[in-house]
Amino acid sequence: MALLEINKDTCRKCGICAGVCPAGIIVYRENKYPRPVPGADSFCLRCGHCVAACPTGSFIHAEVPLEQCLLIDPALQVSFEQCAQLVRSRRSIRFYRDKEVPREDIARIIDVARYAPTGHNSQEVQWTVFENRDEIREFTRIGVAWMRDMMEKHRHMDLIFGPVVESIESGHDIFLRDAPAVVVVHAEQGNPIAAIDCTIALSYFDLAASSLGLGCCWAGFFQTAAASFPPMIEAVALPEGRQVYGSLMVGYPKYGYKRTPVRRPASIDWRS
Repeated sequence: MALLEINKDTCRKCGICAGVCPAGIIVYRENKYPRPVPGADSFCLRCGHCVAACPTGSFIHAEVPLEQCLLIDPALQVSFEQCAQLVRSRRSIRFYRDKEVPREDIARIIDVARYAPTGHNSQEVQWTVFENRDEIREFTRIGVAWMRDMMEKHRHMDLIFGPVVESIESGHDIFLRDAPAVVVVHAEQGNPIAAIDCTIALSYFDLAASSLGLGCCWAGFFQTAAASFPPMIEAVALPEGRQVYGSLMVGYPKYGYKRTPVRRPASIDWRS
């Protein structure tokens, strides 16, 4: 079977498949059937735009089966106001209820977040979820060691890490906030686009989590340590050649929010 084929019995010759193809490998002439260019297999991104946009389901992609492409339900389309409230009401949750997060709920959120765009449709983002409270507490202990190491090497870091270490050692974990779960995204070490791809995927996760009553907080300290501090790298134990590019604390919020705080107006430089 060829990578790209057209069902000529149902194709309307509309050319939409060619219009949406980001790689430009589909040729269309008015009133003619669209066709792939020579060598299309080598340049195809496997993004599925052609299959997703075809109004009659006539475009056949061997690696993007039509039957596996979910139909978009117009009834579930959110309004701008609903989308705006979702984004505006998102808060960084730093205090969690003492309640475990069901694994199936995290899996459902990741199943949505995996649709986040990636450069060249590489889909290289992978996920690791830490649920063991003792292991998460160990990350905090190693995090303190990392911060002490940073303060010894860079004296100016005392201003940043000194209060954090003091707080943790007094019994208030502000490294991972006693979160019941920590979600990590990782990709190939040294991949120039991995950081952006992982950040986008984690942002999808962050927004989707609220639909299941969960809250998140970006774990910047942990992420930095997990990418650079050997004892933390060893503790996280990713497969060889992988690097942490983002992490979120996840749990049920201890407190709720009734309003969205004020933010500075957007700074926009219009060019025309």
